[in-house]
Amino acid sequence: MIDKNSPVPFYYQIAEQLKEQISRGSLAAGTRLPSERELCEQFLVSRMTVRQAIHSLQQEGLIEVRQGVGTFVHGPKQTYDALHLRGFSEEIGRRGDSVESVVLEQAIVFPPAAAAHRLRLSPGATTLKIIRLRKVNQEPLLLETSLLPATLCPGLESVDLASNSLYQLLESRYHLHLRRAEQTLESVAATDYEKSLFGLRPNGSVLLLEGVTYGDHDLPVEYFKAIYRSDRCKFRLESWRDVERQNGSTQRMSVIAA
Repeated sequence: MIDKNSPVPFYYQIAEQLKEQISRGSLAAGTRLPSERELCEQFLVSRMTVRQAIHSLQQEGLIEVRQGVGTFVHGPKQTYDALHLRGFSEEIGRRGDSVESVVLEQAIVFPPAAAAHRLRLSPGATTLKIIRLRKVNQEPLLLETSLLPATLCPGLESVDLASNSLYQLLESRYHLHLRRAEQTLESVAATDYEKSLFGLRPNGSVLLLEGVTYGDHDLPVEYFKAIYRSDRCKFRLESWRDVERQNGSTQRMSVIAA
């Protein structure tokens, strides 16, 4: 039931109660939600209020509305450790999920000025550009662009990166040991291309994770842009006070992919 004396909007209270049921598992993945009429009777509210609650859950990526069929709870969420320098396929695949990489571009190119600057490249230096669409359990989740100094990885432009991990190849074949990454995270409006790849709504947004990966002696190895579906992902940050960090703990952040 909802508290009709509360200043919190009715639709928000309903959405929070449904989220709690999803979190507990009483509304399991694949479960069909009660109809709008049933929810109206359950919470004693109008159909417009119920529709607002459903829209809120849909915006958060917790449910899926199938026209003419019903509204269903999305599958369980997966956790991808964004600050641990594993490749995407390494991190997701080791948990047993189905991972697919579709290579959209793989070629030697002159990099944009901003990327060349961050990679500390000399004028006229080239990079290997790799663009991959990453899918988890057949669902498009991530559009990933990597730019690597061509001199660091000769011949990599001819390697099958649909079935091989980029990070594993850099370490095993080119002896580039990845040590750390500097990155920023922001929410941005999705481009028309990204909307078509991810099947987003017209006003859809995405999460942009952008930065540079460094190897030994702080050598820039990769400039990257990772575009996540914002309706299917969220980032989790674990922080410690200084006294805890002095005892060996570190700050961590991970992306939870629905």
